[in-house]
Amino acid sequence: MALVTPRLPRLFVERDLDASSLALDERESHYLGHVLRLTRGDALIAFNGRGAERHATVNSLQRRGAILDLQAEYSPLPESSLDLTLVQALAKSDAMDLIVQKATELGARAIVPVYTEFSVVRLDAERGLRRLEHWRRITESACEQCGRHRPPAIGPPELLAAALEGLSGDGARYALQPSADRSFDKEEAPVGPLVVAVGPEGGFGAMDWRRLESARFARVALGRRVLRAETAAIAVCAIAQSRWGDL
Repeated sequence: MALVTPRLPRLFVERDLDASSLALDERESHYLGHVLRLTRGDALIAFNGRGAERHATVNSLQRRGAILDLQAEYSPLPESSLDLTLVQALAKSDAMDLIVQKATELGARAIVPVYTEFSVVRLDAERGLRRLEHWRRITESACEQCGRHRPPAIGPPELLAAALEGLSGDGARYALQPSADRSFDKEEAPVGPLVVAVGPEGGFGAMDWRRLESARFARVALGRRVLRAETAAIAVCAIAQSRWGDL
């Protein structure tokens, strides 16, 4: 019987990994000891989302900090060949967290949270920045779990009109509508980036659709059933990666 090599735990650290050791702060050391359950001498992979991954061992671990010994370089997994951006109407807290986590695991290059006509959740600037930091932590944790090296780009929530103006000009664009005549899984492979917009619990409003269509978004359906916002976002990312990406 073949032996199964245990998968090494991964730790995201947003700084250079070019020295022989790395000092961790209190939050990172807490994650190392209480979430990953590592102790002195245990092995892991440290990665920074900028191309560097290193084998590492825990040199010391205390409540207020830890030291990693950095060793040989480790080859990161390549990004999906599909350049996928998810334009996501802001959903309720738990649902939005799930969308961010699963879109990261499914290889989205960027996640763009937006306010739409029927958005229930509205955040002031301060709360928006706090949520952004929370989402970035989720993307980092998802990368640690799934083996992905680079977390997707994600910004604070903005109005749909502003978000659409900020998109690059090329590629294919689709917006989900359950009653649409076109089916997403029947579309041709995109030439260039793919952008998919998913509405809130109540769907896109009339003004949203005028803006989306003005920005060259085609209406497509995922099937006959009406899906929750978080289900639709996860499903469309999975279908796109299965057809044109690396699933």
